[in-house]
Amino acid sequence: MNQLTAKIGLVAIIIALWAESVELSFVVALAVLLLHFNGRMSKGLSQIVLLILAMMAVGSLGIFTRQAGVYGFVKDLVYFLRPLTVMLATYYAVQKLRSKADFYNLIVLVGFGFALLHLLDIGIGLLRYRPNLQKFRELFGKLNHVEMVALFLVACIRDLPIKKTRFTLFYKIAVAALIFSFLLYFSRTMIVVLLLMIMAYYGYLKLNAKGVVMGLALLGFGAGFAFFLSQYEPEEQKNQTVLTGFLAKVKNSYTETFEPIKFDTYLKDRRSLWPRWRAYEASLVLNEVDQERKWLQGKGFGSTVDAGFELRLNGEMIQHLPTVHNGVAYVYMKTGVLGLLLYFTIFIVLYLYNYLNPKDQAHKSYNGVLVAAGFYMLAATMVVTGIFKPYMMVGFLIGGSFALKKEGA
Repeated sequence: MNQLTAKIGLVAIIIALWAESVELSFVVALAVLLLHFNGRMSKGLSQIVLLILAMMAVGSLGIFTRQAGVYGFVKDLVYFLRPLTVMLATYYAVQKLRSKADFYNLIVLVGFGFALLHLLDIGIGLLRYRPNLQKFRELFGKLNHVEMVALFLVACIRDLPIKKTRFTLFYKIAVAALIFSFLLYFSRTMIVVLLLMIMAYYGYLKLNAKGVVMGLALLGFGAGFAFFLSQYEPEEQKNQTVLTGFLAKVKNSYTETFEPIKFDTYLKDRRSLWPRWRAYEASLVLNEVDQERKWLQGKGFGSTVDAGFELRLNGEMIQHLPTVHNGVAYVYMKTGVLGLLLYFTIFIVLYLYNYLNPKDQAHKSYNGVLVAAGFYMLAATMVVTGIFKPYMMVGFLIGGSFALKKEGA
């Protein structure tokens, strides 16, 4: 019975993460945690749990500020607590599995299911529409991190039970569907994160000779690709195809996220601001925290940043933003330099599993997944709110992998 409820609970968490709902994934994970909690925790996971709790303690200082209302404070508290709850729920549920290989296998099977549904949706939709990139992604989905993680596991975990199936044709078709579906999201972030995860798993991002060679190769490729994009002139949006629209989005990646903002210029012409919205939000956070002299502890839970004008967000007009897209800016706004140090210490804890040399292949795989999860977290933090984004699978991977390490110890 425990075996069945554990599998159902894990699938429920995956679906809740896919649904991109903070409330749903928090409630589902909490229910799974309460059902399977046994009080024992591995040393590695306890380090990450303490770091997140310390971040929450720093953010909770916001309760003493005038700006923090009860609703805003509780909302931010849940936002930080949710990935921790997912991590712990997954950790305790995986311990109930009789076959530990089932954990990664479960993710892959659910990923196959999502991929087939995605392709079916596209096939039916294209009978009715001839969309450009923006419309294509609106109609058929902009991302699916379950599929991304499933593809990573297929590429890296050798002893997945699904790879040993007698139905080899089914497996090959499912993998092809997964790859095709993944590419048809046209997500810059997912492509970069997947490549980083695979390189991290195989040790190409370690600080050694192999890592240096890979770093130089990446720099060379990046320079060549940047030169290509500098020469590429996108068509007007209305004339773009799906492919040319994707290239235009890639070309705009730097200005969208990192370009310094000239407030007076862009506030006068807001049409030129939208392609640089993430950079604009980050600049607002830096300015407000600096003005309030809250560099160390941030503005706290319940705080907002003034966009400078009203805009429509989730169906309502709003000027004071409770979250921003850039994860570094978000953590800095809520928890300051202290929070950023704690947050990036999580990455360091995961990265150091690069340098452990277990004797058995299973533990080597678990360590590789933890390192990959660290780079997943790091890359996503640059463009979205990192582990706090509702669809992120980082906490799920970390919790499950630590459970496998403990059970196999």
